Order: sequence, then C-alpha cells, then structure tokens
Amino acid sequence: MPDIGERVQNVRRLRMLTQARLAKEAGVSPTTVSSIETGKIGHPHFGTIGKLARVLDVAPEELLDSRESVEQQGPAHLSLGWARESGDGEFESELERASLKSLDSLYHGLDVEHERLQRLYGEFPEGSEQGRFIKRQIREVAGRSGSVKASAMVRRNQDDAERTDEHARDTGSSNQSRNPGLRDKTP
Repeated sequence: MPDIGERVQNVRRLRMLTQARLAKEAGVSPTTVSSIETGKIGHPHFGTIGKLARVLDVAPEELLDSRESVEQQGPAHLSLGWARESGDGEFESELERASLKSLDSLYHGLDVEHERLQRLYGEFPEGSEQGRFIKRQIREVAGRSGSVKASAMVRRNQDDAERTDEHARDTGSSNQSRNPGLRDKTP
C-alpha cells in the first residue's frame, strides 16, 4: 500500500504537475511538497493535505488513504484518479454498480480533466514527445468519459422505467380500490 508521499506524487504526476507548480497553486512551499513526497514529512498537517487535494482535484481521503472513509463510501465511490488508473474490466464493472449521482460526478470530473489536458496540449510544440503523451491522455480521458456517459444514460432509462412501472401499479391499485365493482371479468 503506497504511503501518503507516494500517493501525492502519483496524483501529481497523473495531473502532469511539477512539484513547484503544485506548491504554488496550493499555496505551500516547494520544500513542503518535496518533503511529503520523499517521506521526510510522514504526517503532514490536514490543512496542507486539503490544499494539495484541492489542486490535485481529489478528496483529501484519497491522499490519506483513510480505509474507513473508502469503506463508508462503498464500491460506487468513483474518483478521477481511479478512473485514470483502473483497468478496463474493473472500470466497467464499477460503473455498472455505481449510483447515478456518482456517475454524474465522475462524468463532470472527466470533462474538466479533458478541458485541462486540451489547454495543456497547447503549451507544447506540435509533434513533441510531451505533446504526443498529452494527446494519448486526452484520448484515454475522452474514452472513459464516453463510457461513463453511456452508463449514466442507461441508468437514467432504468430509473425512468422503474418510476413508470411504480406509477402504473399505484394508479391501478387506487382505481380498483375506488371502484371495487370493477373487476377483470376475463376468464
């Protein structure tokens, strides 16, 4: 299980941020970020974790790896980091079990990440190695986003069908209770 320093470093790299840029955007010193990532600061202040998490666009619990928090959130807890790191089978399996609210949240996160990557792509010369890497990331995020959108659409259709069925059952039973003489007379 990676420690907090490894988790911060992994998410920072996933977001393609340098330690200096993360520090600047979080309002902490570059030495603090470096010390957390190398393990010199093994238990950073929660305020610092909150600042880093905000910039990295993850919940502070993801950096802290609070098992209790993850268990409370259950299997439908979907994060941007998880979506980027999970294998295709795990990704699709979790989407099938996720709540509509989780799917919508993940879709929004992927959409924001897609826009961020597109802006970042424009910062590198065309044909550069960094540009090609970011382009691959853009395709990956777009694919995951499409899959989440499709899962959310299916979930909405299922929820709508269930509500329609419940309404039909409720309407049918209330009509029958108001008109007890009206019974189905088919043999």
